[in-house]
Amino acid sequence: MLVTAALLVAAAAAAAVLLNLLLLGSASAGNDPVGRLKPRANLPAAPQWTIRPTTGPVEDHGADD
Repeated sequence: MLVTAALLVAAAAAAAVLLNLLLLGSASAGNDPVGRLKPRANLPAAPQWTIRPTTGPVEDHGADD
């Protein structure tokens, strides 16, 4: 029983690894290398009121950094 469960787990792990390698191989076979990607969306600039600059001293001592 224990040997059968171990074999099933090993077979599932091997299948997962093989499928991942297959997917990686097909994904890397694309025509566009990473350095030549082209934007397909023309996004407008954000409205001025959405970006609020901080004024005055910062009181949180960099807590959000």
